[in-house]
Amino acid sequence: MADGNVYSSKQFELYIALQDKMGTVNATNDDFVKLDVVSVSDIDFGGGLVQERTLRSGQQIKKSTDHYVSQKGASASVQFEWVVSHREGFDMLMTLISEDTGTPFVRAGESSPLTYDHDGTATVGKFATVIVSNPRSTDDRVMHSAVLTELSLTMDSGSEGGRMVVGGTFYSGYKPEAPATNAVAPNGAQTAYVKTIYDFTTKTIASADVVLKSCSVNWTFPALRVGFQGGGAEAQQYSRSGEYALGGSLNVKYDANTDQELASFLAGTPKALVLTDSTPTLAISVPTAIFTGYNLDLGDSDEGVFVELPFEAVADGSANLFSITTA
Repeated sequence: MADGNVYSSKQFELYIALQDKMGTVNATNDDFVKLDVVSVSDIDFGGGLVQERTLRSGQQIKKSTDHYVSQKGASASVQFEWVVSHREGFDMLMTLISEDTGTPFVRAGESSPLTYDHDGTATVGKFATVIVSNPRSTDDRVMHSAVLTELSLTMDSGSEGGRMVVGGTFYSGYKPEAPATNAVAPNGAQTAYVKTIYDFTTKTIASADVVLKSCSVNWTFPALRVGFQGGGAEAQQYSRSGEYALGGSLNVKYDANTDQELASFLAGTPKALVLTDSTPTLAISVPTAIFTGYNLDLGDSDEGVFVELPFEAVADGSANLFSITTA
């Protein structure tokens, strides 16, 4: 007889905790927080799996022995989207993507990646244990020594009540525990932190006030496993030597304070972008942004004409690529 249970994707939960050392699962309840996610993916087992399909002699059709599959040398990833509801979870994500230790989270142009080495005792990078909790308690997924390779932050007056939404991708070169019976019960502090686009009292491009409709900030910080160790041939190190990039977009009202940004785009003139509330309990600063487009929306809209300004952040020497303040 078929199993009568029908599971909802909303029954799956995401727990995260920072790790002190690469290669060691964090199982301390007080270190974990739950992200009440909009969505979370299952672990992408196939994306980093080692597989070979080679037709051998004896017949023209592949046999089962012509298929080779191994998790040795493999990697795994998990994607998520979260409407930010507590500061601790947001700060963890900012720590992972910035490699900074606390607010304001910054990344300077002269920064080099921290050390990502199995069981390393020197200054190490920022890792997390990530758990996808399954309503079937014996079918959880546990991914440890995970790094954050992508993070997006969006706020839109026409979506999610203007609240801050973050999404991203966790990557690990260690074999996930799946299926697993997870004993972790998240018990870390979760201080309410609900920020919206309407909280910004300062919205400026090069100190000129703008009327903001939506904004996004997107980080990419690539990671690849390097080498192998142990009986499972799990990662020995991570390489984070790819380009650390920050980009995004502002959607602002077209007026005398924004029409001049067409000339900035055409000339490659850098501009400082600042979004902050009055306290500030949330401040987003991109000191040197280069606009990569200037897109007027001339659709028939009663709210008037808006312009999209996609940008790429740059930084020279000790100058900051970005600064994110939480409080």
